Amino acid sequence: MGKIKKNRENKLKFAVYKNKDLIIERLKEEWKEAEEILARQKRKEQLIELAKSAGVAAGKGLLTLLLVGGVMTVAAIAPNIFSAIGRSIKSRRCFDKKQFNKEKRYFKRHGLIEIKKIDNNTFEIYLTEKGERLAMEDAFKNFKIQKPQRDGYWRMVMFDIPDKHKWTRDIFRQKLRIMGFYQLQESVFILPYPCEKEVSLLVEILNIVDFIYLIKTKDFSDNKELKEMFD
Repeated sequence: MGKIKKNRENKLKFAVYKNKDLIIERLKEEWKEAEEILARQKRKEQLIELAKSAGVAAGKGLLTLLLVGGVMTVAAIAPNIFSAIGRSIKSRRCFDKKQFNKEKRYFKRHGLIEIKKIDNNTFEIYLTEKGERLAMEDAFKNFKIQKPQRDGYWRMVMFDIPDKHKWTRDIFRQKLRIMGFYQLQESVFILPYPCEKEVSLLVEILNIVDFIYLIKTKDFSDNKELKEMFD
């Protein structure tokens, strides 16, 4: 049983890393949305921890930032604040100095990042291949719908994935539950929020596009059980 589980995990890691460009692009979209919200709220001084709020990768903040932004140039801008600017995303990110140093030391010790000193107050951080893989795995593990908002329609996902792809079928079911879907039947899930982008990305990563049907409908609007479930 342990061997089967390990084999499934390895297959999933390969599928995730194979589609890293799709995941990174998704992270960048979420990052942009988060920036726009902060700009509207005029809370630029509260950017600390933003890296940990990007929906697809809610876990390792620094690794996520490096995955999205590429090489980061980090400098002290206040006694307790570090500022980081990426090559791919030019906007500035700020971090609590104590927490940032804690993460930095941990990731360096485990071979996830490399650090190049520029001067006494400035340095650059790079993701290693190991760090990139872990960041990708975290991104997929925390995959979810970032901003669920109702629009009057239900999304129903139906699938018929062959037994030879059982490991993929099990993961797909698990991810739908994590995303908030309600399981109507063994291979039928429903959700009252827009989720087309998220489902399409998940289907593409798992390479199961030929077995999935996504239906948009209002026919469940009067279903008392479902309304109670999501209310």
